Amino acid sequence: MTTARLVREARRGSGLSQRALAAKAGIHQPALADIERSAHDTRGDQLDRIVNAAGYRLAVLPTSAHSVADWADLVYQELRSSRGSEEVAFRALIGLSNDLLAVSKPLRVALCVTPPAPCGDPRFDAAIAAVVDHHLSSAHLPVPDWVRQPSRVLTEPWHVSRFAAPDSVPAAFRRHGVFLAGSELESV
Repeated sequence: MTTARLVREARRGSGLSQRALAAKAGIHQPALADIERSAHDTRGDQLDRIVNAAGYRLAVLPTSAHSVADWADLVYQELRSSRGSEEVAFRALIGLSNDLLAVSKPLRVALCVTPPAPCGDPRFDAAIAAVVDHHLSSAHLPVPDWVRQPSRVLTEPWHVSRFAAPDSVPAAFRRHGVFLAGSELESV
């Protein structure tokens, strides 16, 4: 993960503006903006101070898999891009699913602990929570509290595909209001 993505995820996850986080971390807002754009790198102690000011702690986890927060940030960036597409954002959900399946159970839980920042689209927020809920619940692993937050459950169901017959939708997805056939979670 890049420093820019880490700082952006921590800031967005805490619900702080750049100005508010910069003030809490004791740096200037333009410097924080430069860090988030990868225009300026930061030292470890300054990075730790910024992340702590957002209410998080740094932890190093050696893995090639991306965390749920990484995938959510990718969806967020894709959806807000001028050329963004829901298809690419959907492929990120498949990537998240693949990453969670490819790692050991303890690492699977670790990759899901940090609550992802909102994507800007409640459907994708619910779908990300559903993927996590599905892969942790089906393996009898602990599910983080953020997964069950009301903002991660759709009040009006999202029928992702017309091929998602009710009996083909995993229970975790139904709980989140996301109607997606389990077979569609596989790599495309």
